[in-house]
Formats: sequence, structure tokens, C-alpha cells
Amino acid sequence: MRMKLVARDSLEDRMDRKGWSNRRLAKYADCAPGTIDNLISGRTKAVNDGRTAELICEALDVPLDVYFVPEISSNTSRSITHKRKVAS
Repeated sequence: MRMKLVARDSLEDRMDRKGWSNRRLAKYADCAPGTIDNLISGRTKAVNDGRTAELICEALDVPLDVYFVPEISSNTSRSITHKRKVAS
């Protein structure tokens, strides 16, 4: 499930305080270094793999919901809306 980063500044601050570089965090989270670079810079607002978000939070000793929330795609939200209308 795609996970949206909701606390970029806090993530960056926590990385600094814990002494984690972008590359070290990427290695721990089993993702490309560019993924962490893009999250920190704001070029990317989410990760495609929920496990990556979990590992980022695990490395920094914070609960998942501090930095990430599930991102509902527009297709999913349209499907939910359609199902509600059909059920009415």
C-alpha cells in the first residue's frame, strides 16, 4: 500500500538527531537512496511500498503513524463513492 509522508520536517530532524544519513536510512529501509533523498527534499510525497515506510520508522524509533498515513488512490475513492451510491 502506498504510504504518504505527512511530517517531512520532523523526519529530517529525527534523522539528524539519530545520526542517520540518507544513504544509511535507505540501506536499512531496503530502498534506493534516491527514495530517501526525494522524500527529504519534498520531490516525492509518498513511498509505494508500505514496508519501506515501516522500516524508516523502525530505524528512527517512531510509530508509523507519526510520519506516514495510507494514501488512498483516486480510483479507490471513486470505487468507494460508487459503491455507496449503488447501495443507497
